[in-house]
Parts: sequence; structure tokens; C-alpha cells
Amino acid sequence: MTKIADHHRVSSSFLARVCTRMNVPRPPRGHWVKLENGIPSPQPPLPEAGPGDLQVWRRGDALGAVPRPVPKAPAPRKIKPEQLRISRSRQHPVVAGAYEVFEQGRVIDQGFLKPGRQRLVDVVVTKPQLEPALKLANQLFLKLEAAGHSVMFAPSDRTYARASFDEHEHPPKKPRHRHPALWSPSKPTVVFIGTVAIGLTLFEMTEELEARNIDGEYIPTSKISSQQLRRLSSAWNWTTRMDFATGRLCIRAFSPYPGADWSQSWKEVKQSQLRGQLDDIVQQLTDAAPVIARLIEEAEEQARIRQQEWREQLRRLEERERIRRQNEAREQARADLLSAIKQWDDIKRIQAFFSDAESSVSNLPEAERCVAMDKLAQARELVGELDPLQALLEWKGPRER
Repeated sequence: MTKIADHHRVSSSFLARVCTRMNVPRPPRGHWVKLENGIPSPQPPLPEAGPGDLQVWRRGDALGAVPRPVPKAPAPRKIKPEQLRISRSRQHPVVAGAYEVFEQGRVIDQGFLKPGRQRLVDVVVTKPQLEPALKLANQLFLKLEAAGHSVMFAPSDRTYARASFDEHEHPPKKPRHRHPALWSPSKPTVVFIGTVAIGLTLFEMTEELEARNIDGEYIPTSKISSQQLRRLSSAWNWTTRMDFATGRLCIRAFSPYPGADWSQSWKEVKQSQLRGQLDDIVQQLTDAAPVIARLIEEAEEQARIRQQEWREQLRRLEERERIRRQNEAREQARADLLSAIKQWDDIKRIQAFFSDAESSVSNLPEAERCVAMDKLAQARELVGELDPLQALLEWKGPRER
């Protein structure tokens, strides 16, 4: 470790962080001492690169800043039902501990939970559906891992965006502004099929129903008892339409890659219906990976073309600006040169004036000659020293500009 760190001109502790980030095994403490004393200390094999593992590092690179290759899907395969058998008692790490955090969160309109922490499994439900939703998410994640796919919070090796969704069972044609907004995690929950990430959101659907206000609370008219209806005053016997949580869940899969637009949803028609569909969902997610990989390649190619076009446009702008500055320098140089030529003429004319004046003064009588010479001296002092070459020496040509 020390020798390799010296070779790369970094500290051994920094190199240890590089190895950790790249998932490269390194000798543990006491490794060399054990070998010297004949105690076995086996060298672990280099594991296959997994999602989020850095694959290239060079001195000067920030850890995680090196771009990863385009995600690739594994070869298509049919998953057998026996492969997806899972333990009912086991909890997936992404789901573990989420129930307590959600339960302690705020309750917003329609009863949806808004937890205080944001690094949580992507589940958006009301309190009555919290336990069934987490159980369903747990079963789905365990089945995905049994099929050989990793479920985790999105790593930091590249940008993974959580796609927005409409919680309505039948989304309206015109999107509605929702206040307060539903909870969303800081990192999307993703499953890696090969190296292709697919985002997963589990949410409870809502539906628009006719409702009435009873004792300060809106209740669907279908759930109002006849006794409550009789108590309603005729003056307040009006209805409105509002959204209510249905108790039915929806699993939504989406592409978390910017520019690669893909999504698929599985909705419950009746409660707990999705539990029987998990095997099919796992297979459909596996089949979707090549589609998303192709979309990513197309999106990155389009991004490359746009980048190339932007660079070409920038080059043309810089060329136009260079030509503009060049022309401007030539025009300014020409104007300054004409000014220097005019200044040269003025100096020559002034010098000729003094020379002629001095010649003429010599023919005057003594008294007048003294007065004239005094005035010429004052005039020379007022004009100052005149050098016609100085203006030319101070002039700058187009190249100098």
C-alpha cells in the first residue's frame, strides 16, 4: 500500500479510500506480520464491479467524479418461480427501520405521511396503508435480489433522478398544483438489472369523489350515513368534489437516467392484489432493462451531438468575435494614425510659424525686436516642446492591438 501510494504521490490513507470506493480488497491489519510468522492470511479475489463501484481512478480525480460507462443489461433470461422463493420473516436493508420513521412523521392532507428523514425507501402512503405498503415493498425487493438483482438507494457514481408521478388513480388531463406537496426521498430507490438502474416508487392512489363538510371534515357522500344526512341544515346542504386516498397501492418503475424516458405502473383494482403479481413484475423489470439501456445509449448519443453542436457554435461565436476585434483594432489604428498625421502637420506648421517669425523679427528696430523676441519666448513656453516623431512612436498598429 505504501509503495503504490508513493508511486501515485498520495498518502496511503487516501489510497485506502480509493480502494474502498473501487471495491478493491486490500491487505488487512497484521497481514504481513502473519505471513512472516507462517500464519495464513489469504488474499481475497477481486470481485466483479458492481453498481456504484468506481472502475477508473487517476491522481487528481475526485473520488466518484470519473464517468462510468454506459449501463448494460444482462442477457435476456426467463426467471423460474422457484428462484423467487423468499423468507417471509427477512427484512430488506432498504426497508429496515422505515416503519418507525414514517409513523413519527407529519400527516398532511388526505392523510399522507411526510417523514422527517429523507433517506428512506420510496413509499408514499397514508398511515393505514403504511404497514401493508412496506411489507409489499419488502417482498418485491427480496424477490428482485433472489433473481440476482441489487436493490439499494441510488449510488453517487452518476446522476439518478426520481421521476415525478401523479397519485390519482385516473390522472386528470390537466396536471393540478398540489399543496402541500407529497413526500419525496433525497435518493431514489433503485434496482440494478446488470448495471442498468430502474427506479421504484410505491404509492397509494387517490380518486376524486363527491363530498360534504360534516363537523369541519370533508366526507365522501357515499360514506355519509342517513342519520348524518338528516342532521344537515338545508342551508349547508351543498357538495364539492375532493380527492381521497383509496387504500389501493401502485408500484411504479421508471428510468432514473436524464433523457431516457421510460415508466411502467402496476395498479391494484382491489386491496392486496399486487402481492400475487410480484413474480410477473420481477420478470417484466428484468425484460425492461435492455429497453432502458438502449434509451440511455440514444440519450447519451443525442447529448454528445448537442455538446458537439454547442462547441461548434461556440467556436463560430469566438471566430466572429475575433474578426470583430481585429476589424475594430484596424479601424482604431487607422483613426489614431490619421490623428498622428494631423498632429505632425500641426507641429510642422507651428515650427514653421516660429521660424518665420524669428526671421521677420530680425528686420525690426531694436526696441520692437526686443518686445517681439520676448513674446516669441512666451509663445514657445506656452506651446511647449514639440516633437513630430513622438506621436508616431506612441501610435500602435493593428497587430499591437
